[in-house]
Amino acid sequence: MITYRLALASIIFCFIYTIVTHIHDYHLMISKKLKTNYVPLMQTYMMDHTNYSKFKQSYNETSLNMIEEPGYCIESDTLKLLHPDILLQDKYILRELDKGNLQREIIKSRMFDSIQNIQPLQKPTTKFQHKIPPQLSYFYTYKPRLQDNYHLGQGLGCMFQKLNHIPGLYTLTSKNSLIYNYAKYIYDMKKRNASSQCIGNASYVPDTLRLNVKSECQSFFKYLNKLQDEYQQKTRVYNGPDYLLKTDEHRGEGIRLLFQKQIENITEVYQNGELCGNVSEKIVAQKYINQPFLYKGHKIEFRMYIYLASSKPLQLYMYKRALIKRCANEYNPLSESIPAHICNTAITEKSHKNQSNGAENQEEDEEMFIDWNLEGIEELLKEQGRIPKNQNWLQEYLYPRIYVKIIHTIRSGQYAFYQDSRFCEFLAIDFLLDNDLDIWLLEINYNPQILSVTPDRIKRNYKMIEDTMEIAFAYLKSKYKRIKKFLEEELMNYQYTGIRIRQVDFRNQFGKQFNQLLDDTQIDQEFSLSKDNLYSHIIDESKQGSEKYFNLIDPECI
Repeated sequence: MITYRLALASIIFCFIYTIVTHIHDYHLMISKKLKTNYVPLMQTYMMDHTNYSKFKQSYNETSLNMIEEPGYCIESDTLKLLHPDILLQDKYILRELDKGNLQREIIKSRMFDSIQNIQPLQKPTTKFQHKIPPQLSYFYTYKPRLQDNYHLGQGLGCMFQKLNHIPGLYTLTSKNSLIYNYAKYIYDMKKRNASSQCIGNASYVPDTLRLNVKSECQSFFKYLNKLQDEYQQKTRVYNGPDYLLKTDEHRGEGIRLLFQKQIENITEVYQNGELCGNVSEKIVAQKYINQPFLYKGHKIEFRMYIYLASSKPLQLYMYKRALIKRCANEYNPLSESIPAHICNTAITEKSHKNQSNGAENQEEDEEMFIDWNLEGIEELLKEQGRIPKNQNWLQEYLYPRIYVKIIHTIRSGQYAFYQDSRFCEFLAIDFLLDNDLDIWLLEINYNPQILSVTPDRIKRNYKMIEDTMEIAFAYLKSKYKRIKKFLEEELMNYQYTGIRIRQVDFRNQFGKQFNQLLDDTQIDQEFSLSKDNLYSHIIDESKQGSEKYFNLIDPECI
């Protein structure tokens, strides 16, 4: 009996061992084929179709101190194809900022911080410390032009990776370029005889002139002189500054309101317009809206967060919760106090600290930093009798106008975007609501600050970052599923002669199909966004006509 049991156990063991050995051998065979043939074939195709002239190539000069390895993408993509959970279940992300950076804290607590001790360096280095982990899927970096420091598709930017900055996005985030694109966009609409309603809906910034453009600079000083004459002759009542000046700096730097002293300074610098065309500094003069909507006597701005999930085709989402920024001082159009006019967070924080003398408390913080409450504005307007109590003003009036302004803004600058599904961008757009309840776009910020000034805001920021990552990984997972299916059903079963498929055969037979698989055309149903994700999808350029913009814009206006 014992002999029988031992014999049976030996047979079972041999059977299991044979199966495991065959599985192991098959796994090794697939791994070898992927690493030596199929993945290099696809990576080579991707690199051959990447337009490197769009990038300012400065390889091996990285401020992130990460070493580039020529075979990195082959290793990374092969690993993910063999171990799907790395992408389908986990979120491996790189974020280089640390102390005081809420995004990094969120990633560390809810996702996987791929390089724990990475820090940005003040100067580029060639003494590399960090090896990029092959499981990394999202470069969520503060550094805007990481692709300049590596061979895209070889040292980073693999098939199953996202990079958080789109080359060419300066057309929107540079104030000078934003104005140039806006002027050209409106000019093109007029040229094709678009209706006044179309043009009105597409008008998203106050009248603005660029002082580094001679004709616009001269027009500005001509108008400024006319205003000064009218004020002196008392044919016009002075009600605060008519213009403010902006540079391409952020965080409130470089903003000047044109009170009398500032008018004298700018007039002297430009010799009252005589030096227009000879001053190269990029300054814009923007019409100042001196009748803003007030909240408890303070001017407010609201910030909308948007996520460009892909630039090929363009996929844009807007976060449904806005961040309201209140100016530190009460509004008075005649006040020369900058914190009464500019609601920038950096200016507000500085002013708040000076006023509180170090005795800040949570109640003061919550009063200064209003937490995500456009609904509160709707309630206030109803209390004031400015909108009907039964009207859903936010959903029927304000949000549709915000969507339309954002869509037109993106359309005006997207000609310069590098089109590649590996690139994405998280941005913040600042709007002003005036006393007539019209909205005006003030500026677009890349790498927007995500602050932790109140407990409620921390909670809401956790939710926003998690919702953003859900979208990013939904597109990555969908692409992964398409490419893996393509490998299993098409490429591995393709009948060819010789040891491996030649690149020319792959291009001719599969090139068009593979290009389509690389694009972020849709999110697979299996990876649909959760019902409580607070992003609204407002641009999907894989669709046709006005459906690209979810019918928010009339076809005649496109």
